[in-house]
Amino acid sequence: MPRILVVDDDPINRKLIIKILSKKGFEAVEAGNGIEAFAALQKEQIDAILLDIVMPIMNGIDFLKEIKTRPEYMNLPIIILTTDDSKKNEVISLGANDIIIKPVSPVTLLDTIEKYV
Repeated sequence: MPRILVVDDDPINRKLIIKILSKKGFEAVEAGNGIEAFAALQKEQIDAILLDIVMPIMNGIDFLKEIKTRPEYMNLPIIILTTDDSKKNEVISLGANDIIIKPVSPVTLLDTIEKYV
């Protein structure tokens, strides 16, 4: 069962995304910011990351820049979740695989994840 790391500071968004993922057989691991996400990566086998951009402590852009410097995570698919579609070129150039605009459509979310997992 593929395991997806859901990184978003809004617990309601995380629960919604996890509910969508679980209905399709994905297992989810939660993190509220980039620091928590790195901690989760140390403990769990993760197959892909759904990453919000706007978060406290360590935002999605800083997390993306940092994770792409680490060889062990180079091939880990990262899908950005954002309300700001003007960020697409920036996050793709930093190494994100894809971007999903919030509010998240269940069909779009699942189709996008299934492309990478």
